[in-house]
Amino acid sequence: MTTGPGIEPSTSPFPGYNQPVSPIKNSIEAAYYRPALPITLSLMAGIILTQGLPGFVIAALFILIVAALRLAICLRRDRPARWSPLLATMAAGYLAMVPWLSPTQGPDHVAQYLDTGYWRIQGTVVDSPIVRFGRTRLLLDVNTLSREAVSQSVRGRIRLTVIGELNLDPGDRVAFPARMRAFRNFRNPGGFDYRRHMAFEGILGSAWVQADKIRRIGKGTRSLATRLIHAARHRLAQMIDAAGGQDAADEKAVLKALVFGDRSGIDDGLRERFNRAGVGHLLAISGLHVGIVATLAFGVFRWIFSLFPPLLWRGWGRHWAAAATLVPVLAYGLLAGMSPSTQRAEFMVAVFLAALILGRTQDVLNTLAVAALVILAFFPPALFSISFQLSFAAVLAIVYGLEKIGAAGEPARSPAKRAGRGLAGFVLVSFLAIAGTAPVVLFHFNQTSVVGIATNLFLVPVAGFVAVPLGLVSAFVSLFFEPAAALGFWLSIKILHLALMGVDFFSGLSFAAVKTVTPSLMEIFVYYLAGWALLNLRKTSVAPWVLAAAIVLAAGDGLYWSYQRFWHRDLKLTAIDVGQGGCTLMELPGGGVVLYDGGGFSDNRLFDMGQRVVAPVLWRKKIATVDILVLSHPNADHLNGLIYIAKYFNVRELWSNGDVNTTKGYGELMAVCRQKDIVVRTVDAGTGKTIIGPVTLTVLHPSAGFLDQPADIDQEYRNNGSLVVKATMGDTAFLLTGDIEARAESQLVQRVGRGLASTVLFAPHHGSRTSSSPDLIASVAPAVVVISAGAGNRFGFPHAEVTDRYRKAGSRILCTGIQGAISMRSDGKTVVVRPFENIE
Repeated sequence: MTTGPGIEPSTSPFPGYNQPVSPIKNSIEAAYYRPALPITLSLMAGIILTQGLPGFVIAALFILIVAALRLAICLRRDRPARWSPLLATMAAGYLAMVPWLSPTQGPDHVAQYLDTGYWRIQGTVVDSPIVRFGRTRLLLDVNTLSREAVSQSVRGRIRLTVIGELNLDPGDRVAFPARMRAFRNFRNPGGFDYRRHMAFEGILGSAWVQADKIRRIGKGTRSLATRLIHAARHRLAQMIDAAGGQDAADEKAVLKALVFGDRSGIDDGLRERFNRAGVGHLLAISGLHVGIVATLAFGVFRWIFSLFPPLLWRGWGRHWAAAATLVPVLAYGLLAGMSPSTQRAEFMVAVFLAALILGRTQDVLNTLAVAALVILAFFPPALFSISFQLSFAAVLAIVYGLEKIGAAGEPARSPAKRAGRGLAGFVLVSFLAIAGTAPVVLFHFNQTSVVGIATNLFLVPVAGFVAVPLGLVSAFVSLFFEPAAALGFWLSIKILHLALMGVDFFSGLSFAAVKTVTPSLMEIFVYYLAGWALLNLRKTSVAPWVLAAAIVLAAGDGLYWSYQRFWHRDLKLTAIDVGQGGCTLMELPGGGVVLYDGGGFSDNRLFDMGQRVVAPVLWRKKIATVDILVLSHPNADHLNGLIYIAKYFNVRELWSNGDVNTTKGYGELMAVCRQKDIVVRTVDAGTGKTIIGPVTLTVLHPSAGFLDQPADIDQEYRNNGSLVVKATMGDTAFLLTGDIEARAESQLVQRVGRGLASTVLFAPHHGSRTSSSPDLIASVAPAVVVISAGAGNRFGFPHAEVTDRYRKAGSRILCTGIQGAISMRSDGKTVVVRPFENIE
């Protein structure tokens, strides 16, 4: 390796690491110019490979050993190691992730007792319970299980939901009877892996119990520090509530979230307002908040230490200020509860401060990579955390973007120019942060804020640099003089009132936020590739070629999805896994979309099936518009998931049987239809056929005038009024039956007869024994039967006699509770069926 005059050759295993900043010719050496960056990327690649290519532990171990030996040889011979550090780190990342994906639990772990019936459970409350909508949710460390006079010690953590409001504190020991259940996913293509997410948090199961069934049996032992922090948080919450009075509920909730991380008062409406305005990141303590605290503390300490000339003479002012800043940063994290996202932010800031203390401030990107490397080394699943992805994407985009754009320039002399440059710099930083995190935000939240830069320009200074510091100073002052602290909290609330006025203004704009389809991993890669090329367009000769490649890839991706969405000539149906409910998506040739029912639970405040399950399926298929919603009948497990779809998917029509239900969900759906100008059509067997291209939709049931009965409709009658729709294309047909039961089936067979014949039958009423009569099965003669039912549902659907009936008829039976989503594709002659999981 050649070096400049007076420069010793590098003895580091990383090429170029000991070299000064200079033009680098060799591409490998260029990669190691910031040595922590390629090592961190290799570790990330290994962690990701564990997800896509599981089961290669021996191969990864072999690669690790070979690469480590090669690296040792290079170190011994003072030769640069180019590929061995990367391969070793990648293999180490793969192996580090294996225990998290396939954990081995001992016989005394609660994982061995999930789904094994009722137990008398004893455990210790881990964190402060969250009380919302009449329910109390908390984490519980289980230590004892008993049943039939047999008691055994166990270990492990579960999530406990108490039906009712219960006042419990961390450390309380409780006892109650309940079933512990394993988490189950909604198994849809690209769906969120909730079971894996909870496993990464160390939580493998859940339990439910009525409030009157749980009993406090004692207090656990907690450290003095834990008790002091809990008492401080409780006292600060009381002071903030008192300072805000009876009003200002939102302001008080936001202040608690900003000062000590209590987000229990942030309801869905307030969170959505912040998200639409593009400032949702302000509500969760993250790198931004910790960074603000560190910046302000560093400035104060640097001013204090500047008063001591000996420190200035030795150039120690910055070093001591950075060391002193660690104290308030750590205190803020402890006060905020040290959630995983707060821990990562604390560590990231601590690494930057350590670099200042050691005098290594020359490369922020390398320091950022070191922070990520250490976090992932200790906790590999952090890579899949939204907060980790957003934090590092934002900082990386800001630092790299500013470096490439070269925004520093000559120092401004006049105050006006300095102010203008500061404003321009803030706008640029906001733009880079939003641009850098845009794919991550779209992938996880399917929403982008159009007004984000303007809102951040207003909100971050007001909330971040005024309300947060004032609130923290007030919290500190409360230790000595509560009246002054109360005044500080009162001022913070008034400032936040101004901030919330800004949030309401921006979020209230009709164009404030846009719902978007989900970008694929390929599209995210192309986006960042194009971003890199644009930033380096005038700096390297490779950049134009990279940009051209990104454009070609984007064009190919656009053509692929255009075919999948609009140019395909087949009929595609998907029985979406919505648990105990029904939801079927029809994608028609030419791009038309029909959604038959939407699943749902009884209370959308607790879990919105449309938002959490159905909409993500549509967005991943690049569906942003649903032409027709079909509500088979107004029961919650078919209706409630449609509300969100009606709000955000440009729906043109809603088909209904005309049955009016007095539930909150039905009223909300009708209100959305009025607000969005959705045409509500009452259809029945007399409506006639609807022809959309080569597909014919025929309503076969109920018969005309079925509602001309007394207004009081019992549940059986409501089920029997379900819309039965037949979708026909060529020689193939799909029969969707809602919740009809034997009486309606008999009427249908008598009225339609062989006209019911279909290739695929969506079993009536989730496979209940009150449906799927022999006459219906004989008339339909289905080759495939799809049953939409939740795994382990309390009704026992599908009932054994029903599945036996279908088997005797020679039908292939598929159930969403077993196989997950069922995808079907018809070319008019044959139907190809692909379950999400091949379990027959």
